[in-house]
Amino acid sequence: MNIVKSGDTFQIYGDTIETFDTLPKGTYSINFNKFMGFFLSSHNALEAKEEKIYGCTTEKVNKILRSFSLMDRNMGVILSGPKGVGKSLFCRSLCEIAPCPVLLVDSYIPGIANFISSIDQEVVVFFDEFEKTFAATDDVTPQEEMLSLFDGVDSGKKLFIITCNEVDKLNNYLLNRPGRFHYHFSLTTPTGNEITEYMKDKLKTEYYNYIPQLVNLSYMGSMTYDCLRAVAFELNNGYTLEETLNDLNMSRDRSAQFDLYVRFPDGRQFCEYIYVDMLSNPARKNHGSWFSTSDTYHPNAPSFKCFFSLSDVDFSSVDRIKLPLEKVDFAWDNDDIECLPDDEKEYYKDLKPSEVYMTRTGRRDVYKYTV
Repeated sequence: MNIVKSGDTFQIYGDTIETFDTLPKGTYSINFNKFMGFFLSSHNALEAKEEKIYGCTTEKVNKILRSFSLMDRNMGVILSGPKGVGKSLFCRSLCEIAPCPVLLVDSYIPGIANFISSIDQEVVVFFDEFEKTFAATDDVTPQEEMLSLFDGVDSGKKLFIITCNEVDKLNNYLLNRPGRFHYHFSLTTPTGNEITEYMKDKLKTEYYNYIPQLVNLSYMGSMTYDCLRAVAFELNNGYTLEETLNDLNMSRDRSAQFDLYVRFPDGRQFCEYIYVDMLSNPARKNHGSWFSTSDTYHPNAPSFKCFFSLSDVDFSSVDRIKLPLEKVDFAWDNDDIECLPDDEKEYYKDLKPSEVYMTRTGRRDVYKYTV
């Protein structure tokens, strides 16, 4: 029998009870019982469970832990970004190597800030989807209740990690306040190079030909690591990319709309509205348009074609997507050329575009040619 005195209260426990001066290193959930109050229960350790961590996660995790070791007060970190971009993996990676106990907070309970504050030692406190679990109601404002805890007026040094999908739902006093939250890492969808690296690691080599199409699709919409993991699983089981994207629980958009511009050295610029099928064969020059210029831009201007292949396009540009001129299939319409005077035939024979590019804006900034 073991008797534990707390204040004026004596409690009797069995022989298996253990006492500690500090909380042992491990992972714990914070719980509440109306008879016992707040207490901690053991939780499975948070582990990354990934052979390879992509992007800058490892670098940022090491930076956080180093900064925390150098500070003499609480430190906070905000991880924001859409679902599936690696926020949970980031936290798992950090908690796995943290040199102190990890406390998990998955729900709001009145008084939880005081309980966490009473823990007088270094700990990591992890709040997942903080803006949801601590959302305000008509009766309470949980995020405001936590401000004094984050300020670090208590006696134990703590590292607070919060993840959120929607930054605008965080309390304004949490943002732009490095005294409370020293870092704010905004995680984004993987870049084209990161997608290529990831898929080469996850795909069987015979399916590498799908990678350029996935990279192109990523610039049209959200291609998260969750999506890539699911796509790799399906492709490795022999399903086509088109069937995979149609069946998976993710965006089914396969085409994108662009304004295709062709500019010439004499100052003329023409534009056509085109659809680009991002799942088509990237090597085929089947994207582009015939430009019928005579009716709209110049009574004597011949029509021309301008086509390109997806493999020659860098879709990573935000505003203007330039196409390499040497890769563009350009030609004047022979029938239109034959109808021109001899001097103009010679002129158009040597006239080539000085620039070909696309925009996503849908704004046609067309300049009519003036003699």
